[in-house]
Amino acid sequence: MKRWPSIAPCAALLTACAGVTDPVPVGDGVYMVANHGVMGWSSGPAQKAAALQKAGMFCNGMGKELQTISTTDSGPGGLGKISSADVQFRCIGSGGGGAR
Repeated sequence: MKRWPSIAPCAALLTACAGVTDPVPVGDGVYMVANHGVMGWSSGPAQKAAALQKAGMFCNGMGKELQTISTTDSGPGGLGKISSADVQFRCIGSGGGGAR
């Protein structure tokens, strides 16, 4: 009887194709995070949520809060469509003071 490969390695391979970037400084204390999915497996808003989560973790790691400046996403996903999103943000102090 023919055995099919385990789904875990296949899922890991597809996951490796998707990803959230590390925060990248774009100037004046502003950072950007981008995220893209795998064809038809997600939507732009889901990619945006993952990017916002990464941005929040970045700011929290510095003891600061996330201040979102702008977000974009590719809209609903679909077969053959790679969903994506990006977030521009600052990390602000607890008093709302200056950016990093």
